[in-house]
Amino acid sequence: MSRKFSDLKPSDLCKLPGLSYDHSCIGEERIYLHLSNAKKMNWYLAEYGPIGKKFFGFFENKSDGLASGFCTIDDIMRYEKKGGAWVPMVDEDWKPVAAKEIPILIEYIKLMICQPDIT
Repeated sequence: MSRKFSDLKPSDLCKLPGLSYDHSCIGEERIYLHLSNAKKMNWYLAEYGPIGKKFFGFFENKSDGLASGFCTIDDIMRYEKKGGAWVPMVDEDWKPVAAKEIPILIEYIKLMICQPDIT
């Protein structure tokens, strides 16, 4: 049975590691929570800060591509409010894994580690 992101309790989210601001080893983050929707959007979430209700992770959507950084619960809930195919669902079968081991993230992480010299 699938669960909507909005059905998660604060206690569920607090199981994620606390939010840190040291992400110098991109790709080493363990992804503990995966969300997706029928619009082919994905959220790979590694950390959570309950005070600001903010996550750190990797985000994918077909129009903007991949990105990493911070997002809030409200950012994700905006899709929930659209309803239908936009609703973020929890991947109940997800097992924690390093970000660099997620196929869709491999090239993005390589690019972030070896950014081209633009001089």
